[in-house]
Amino acid sequence: MITSDYIKQKFQTFGIQLSEADLLDISLGLDEEVTFDNKLKIDVAIAKFVPSLLLRAQSISESGFSMSWNIQGIKDYYSWACKQYGLKDELSNKPKVTFL
Repeated sequence: MITSDYIKQKFQTFGIQLSEADLLDISLGLDEEVTFDNKLKIDVAIAKFVPSLLLRAQSISESGFSMSWNIQGIKDYYSWACKQYGLKDELSNKPKVTFL
């Protein structure tokens, strides 16, 4: 399987269709085969792309056609991926301590 197909299929799980521009933003050599050696790099790139997805509309409805995606599922995936790969979770609402 090539990298671009792998990335598309990972997001299709959540009901998200990626454009060619999205794939270029994730960009890692989209026509390379996914291997054991490059899979970690691909998965980290996918996780880093997730916050930009949350800036988009979560559902679209036009002329009787409706499409939506699993926002909580993608947030849960992102949180898991950040823990798994040692990334800073930019989306969680962790409590902050401030001293007066």
